[in-house]
Amino acid sequence: MVELVMENNYYEKGEWRMKVLIVDDELFARRTLERILSDDAEIIEAKDCYDAYTMYEVFHPDVVITDIMMKGGIGGDWLIDKLLQLDEHAKIIVCSGRQKTDLLKYKLMGAKYCIQKPIKYQELWDCIDAVI
Repeated sequence: MVELVMENNYYEKGEWRMKVLIVDDELFARRTLERILSDDAEIIEAKDCYDAYTMYEVFHPDVVITDIMMKGGIGGDWLIDKLLQLDEHAKIIVCSGRQKTDLLKYKLMGAKYCIQKPIKYQELWDCIDAVI
């Protein structure tokens, strides 16, 4: 099932608002990212990689923030590969509880940044600012 949260319009008072696709099977993680970003971005959520791929095709988000380890057997590495096949300019940020040495693999796959959980507010915004 696809969850869509649109807190605000894409254009607010004539100003551009970025669209961010948050991909995580854990509701708490999605809500945490939503709280950090929702004042400045339109939030689109997916709880698995299949839904995320569909949401990317439909909404063309400016940034994708994805976990790696998700229930159902299909993880963020699959999503990174598929999104970059669909759009070689996809701006993907990995946000995972894995070790930093493990996260290097995802940068080599094409993720722009890899953030280790727990999420640090400023680190997340620094990564988003760098890719936008």
